[in-house]
Amino acid sequence: MDLLFAENSKRKTTELNHDAIKDLALQEILDDIAGNESNMIIVRDIMTRLPEDPDDIRYRQEIMKDFMNSESLVDAMEESLESVKTLKDYNSMKTKTFMTQDKGTLYTILENLRELAVFVNVTEDIVRILKSNDVKSTGLKRLLEGLEEAVNDEFFEKAKKDINKMLEDLSCVRGAIVGVNFSPDLNVQEVSAVEFVPYKIRSKYKFAEIAASISNIMNAAASTNSIGQPQVATKVVDPLLVTMTPLIEKHLKKHFVRLNTIMNSYVHLDSNNIIEMYEALIFYISMARFAKRLESIGCDIYMPKIRTKKNLSESEFNIKDIYNVRLVFAGEKNIVKNDFTFTPKEKLYILTGPNRGGKTIIEQAIGIVSVFASSGSFVTASSCTGLPFKNILTHFPIDENLTINYGRLGEEAVRIKEIVKETDDRTLILFNETYSTTSAEDGLYLSKDLLKVLKEKGSACIFNTHIHAVARSIEEMNGWKGESDFVSIIMEIKDNVNTFHVKRSEPDSCSYARNIAEKYGITYEQMIEEEDDSE
Repeated sequence: MDLLFAENSKRKTTELNHDAIKDLALQEILDDIAGNESNMIIVRDIMTRLPEDPDDIRYRQEIMKDFMNSESLVDAMEESLESVKTLKDYNSMKTKTFMTQDKGTLYTILENLRELAVFVNVTEDIVRILKSNDVKSTGLKRLLEGLEEAVNDEFFEKAKKDINKMLEDLSCVRGAIVGVNFSPDLNVQEVSAVEFVPYKIRSKYKFAEIAASISNIMNAAASTNSIGQPQVATKVVDPLLVTMTPLIEKHLKKHFVRLNTIMNSYVHLDSNNIIEMYEALIFYISMARFAKRLESIGCDIYMPKIRTKKNLSESEFNIKDIYNVRLVFAGEKNIVKNDFTFTPKEKLYILTGPNRGGKTIIEQAIGIVSVFASSGSFVTASSCTGLPFKNILTHFPIDENLTINYGRLGEEAVRIKEIVKETDDRTLILFNETYSTTSAEDGLYLSKDLLKVLKEKGSACIFNTHIHAVARSIEEMNGWKGESDFVSIIMEIKDNVNTFHVKRSEPDSCSYARNIAEKYGITYEQMIEEEDDSE
């Protein structure tokens, strides 16, 4: 049962590249969501493979809503996860040992019995959980129907009875009586009899413990070197156990001939429906718990309304009161929220503003919300409508140590070339200070060439730059081929204080410079005042 893709889905996804995962700090976010490494890997794999079909996104959203609306569903499903994982592990082990394992061995028969018992129990548990929580989503309803069909199968009920009977037969064995012939020096010569009994054997002498103690003493003495320093003792194989093992297995195999026959009659019972939903359950449970945590501290979350071009342009994406969830992790109390809209006519934004004015924070927030929306999850905003992007690409500053082969500009050129190759009209690209290490004149030339290509391709982008001449060239750039216009936006400053609000405006170089100068005390007035104070 696939809980990640709708029925008849082509299952097409676009995988986020390493740069986007790093630049958006998704690893940090997913670590916090998942709680442990194994769950994090599963959630990351799902959230960084974005479905291309809106129907798959809506399919996931419905299931996510069921989990978010019912804490009892989350708790119960989480309890059942261990059994689902056990089934998954059994299946994996069978695949690995299929070519080498004798299907008639005692070990294999017992493993098959355990697997069948887990399958029967967890199937009934999940049916009970889904029924008692009145699920609404197409995915969970289909899962319930499929599992109910399995439970109502006559073989399923017969399997339950046979499992109970077989386990009862096995549980009656409590001990074994063994006849052993020894040589004069107490070496095992022969095991003459093995009889299994339904009670534990009580010995007058704790021979095994005594023998083990003597053996340890002798081994320790034998392993001491000439100057009295003890060496690591070599593990001694128990000859009695070695001699008994084939006889015990032979005896038990006779008892399990019937067991093997019964097990073979249930090979058609397929546990794949349970196994295949393990990763999806980890995803939904982790995200539902994360949503609950955000709501408990007063953070807005919203399930996006995914639309198509039937009632909204295919490339429109609107977000209200967006915030960067990393600020929540950092314990920020007064988080500034912003609205952002991508439409066919306005999807190319030139972002300018002061250092530490919030440009990177807002870019990350838009990227993170886009990933969440595209993966079928809720978003950190008060409203979100439209069609999410099927891919998010980023170009953020890179560690200087990684530019040794090409230099900073050469490295940027290589990465930008790959970005241009990957992008299309359903891609969002986030640029952060691209071409900032070259001269303003060269940076303007290179930026305009890049933006011209993206306009023709119909991509959406936020171009965060200190090269204000790019924003001042918007009138010229809007004359280029392509449906979307460029829009100049800035990080607002009021009374020389960063507000962290985004607003439409041409860049104000003087106010940015004044803001930075005042912050670090290097305005003319501040420096003169400091000089006067020192006299």
